[in-house]
Amino acid sequence: MGAVADEPIRLIPIHELEERGVVRIDTPRGRLAVGIADGQPFAVSDRCRHLGASLGEGTVTSRGCLRCPWHGAEYDVRSGRMTRGPQGIMFMAVRDVLRASVNIGFTLRSHPVVERDGVLYLAD
Repeated sequence: MGAVADEPIRLIPIHELEERGVVRIDTPRGRLAVGIADGQPFAVSDRCRHLGASLGEGTVTSRGCLRCPWHGAEYDVRSGRMTRGPQGIMFMAVRDVLRASVNIGFTLRSHPVVERDGVLYLAD
């Protein structure tokens, strides 16, 4: 039986979030990276705008950003903006250009999330 219209979609109990602070979840809205950053729940598009890595396999940083598992690009989970371009010597020449172009029109899509009784729900 599917979710009723306007009923929040159950994502994951908070205690099941891994130490990385984020997981990948398939939802009716597509595959999302879901977690907790700075004590607040979030759900964003799962694919890094650099080379398509699953952000749900990344980590939440101490600054509350979501870090890509492949090349270390970081995203603000509230705005979807890339805050740090890909890391590594191979990307030095393009990281700032890539960050700027992502932030012009390819930010991560964020979805409202609510927490009820220790469980995260997609609220849209």
